[in-house]
Amino acid sequence: MSDIFGVQERRAVLDDIRFDDIRLPIDRESLGSPVFAGGTLERPTPDGSVTPVVTPVVTPDGPSAPAPFSPNPDARNTIKAVLASYGLDALSDILWSNYTGGLVDVTNPQALIYSIRNEPAYKERFKANDARMKAGLPELSPGEYIGLEDQYKQVARSNGLPTGFYDTADDITKLISGDVSPSEFQSRITNGYNAVANADPEVRRQMQDLYGVSEGGLAAYFLDPTRGEPLLQQQAQAAKIAARGREVGGIQLSRGTAEDLAARGITEAQAQQGFSSIGQLGELTTQLSGETALSQEQIIGQQFGTDTQAALELEKRRRRRVGEFSGGGGFARTQGETSGAITTAVGKAQ
Repeated sequence: MSDIFGVQERRAVLDDIRFDDIRLPIDRESLGSPVFAGGTLERPTPDGSVTPVVTPVVTPDGPSAPAPFSPNPDARNTIKAVLASYGLDALSDILWSNYTGGLVDVTNPQALIYSIRNEPAYKERFKANDARMKAGLPELSPGEYIGLEDQYKQVARSNGLPTGFYDTADDITKLISGDVSPSEFQSRITNGYNAVANADPEVRRQMQDLYGVSEGGLAAYFLDPTRGEPLLQQQAQAAKIAARGREVGGIQLSRGTAEDLAARGITEAQAQQGFSSIGQLGELTTQLSGETALSQEQIIGQQFGTDTQAALELEKRRRRRVGEFSGGGGFARTQGETSGAITTAVGKAQ
C-alpha cells in the first residue's frame, strides 16, 4: 500500500519532536495519527493534500474538587476576642456567619474587621472616620483609631484633668474628627487650659468677661478642635494681660486691646509693670481745657510703645502742667494735710 498520506514521513519528523516543545495536551499515539501533520490536525483529500480541521482540544482531567469547607468551632472564640478588643462584641454573630460561609479568613484579623466595616455598629464605633473622610482626611484603621483614643486619655491623665473633663466618647470623637494629634492635645492643655485654670481668680474672671467662658467651661473651650490652637493660646495670654490691667492699673481692657497686646508678645510680667506705670500717671491721663483728648486705648498704647502720637501728647501735657505748677497756677491742690501727700495734675509726688 502506497504512503498516500505521507504517514511514514510524518512519523519520522514526529520522532524528532521533544514533548517539552509541544504545548497541546496530546499524547504520542495521537501524534502518530494519519490526521495529524506536524502538530496540526488535518483531513486528507483524494489527491493526497490535507485540509486543517478544527477539533476540540482534549484536556487532561482537572484536579479533584476541594473538600467542603468545615468551620473550626474554636474560631468563635477567636472572633469574639478580636471584636472585644475593638468594642464590637455585638457583631459576633454576624462575623461568625461570614466565617462559616467561607467569606473570611479567621486567621486574618484585618480581614475579619473589613468584612463588617459597613455594619451600622462598626460605623457608630468608629464614627469619626465619616467626618474625616468628608473633610478629605484618610480613614483610620481600628488599630490606629483606638491607638489615638488611648493616647488622648493618657495625655489627659498625665495633666491631672479630672474625670469627665474631655474624656467622653463624644469628646474624643471631636479630636479624631478634627485630626488633633496627641502632641497638639498636650499643647492645648498646657498652654491653654492649664494656663487659665491654674491661674489666679482674676485671670479666670477675665476669660468670663472677654470671652464668656465660665470656669466650668474652660476645658471644653480650650480643647475644642474647631478652635485653632494659636488663637486659643493668644486668648489665654490676653486674659492674663487684662487681669494685670484690672489688678494693677484699675483698667478694664477691651477684648481687642488685650488681644493686640498679646499678639505683640507682651508677657504677663511686662503687662504688670506697664499698667503699674500707667497707674502712676495720676490725673495726667485726664483731659483739661486746651488739651487733646486721649482715649484709654491711647494711654495704654503709649505705655507699651504702640502709639507714638499719644506718647508725644502725654509728654506735652506733662511739660505744660509742670510749668503751670511751678508758676503757682491752679493745677495743684493739697490732699491729706497731715501726711503731706500732694496730688497734682502732673501725677503723684511726695
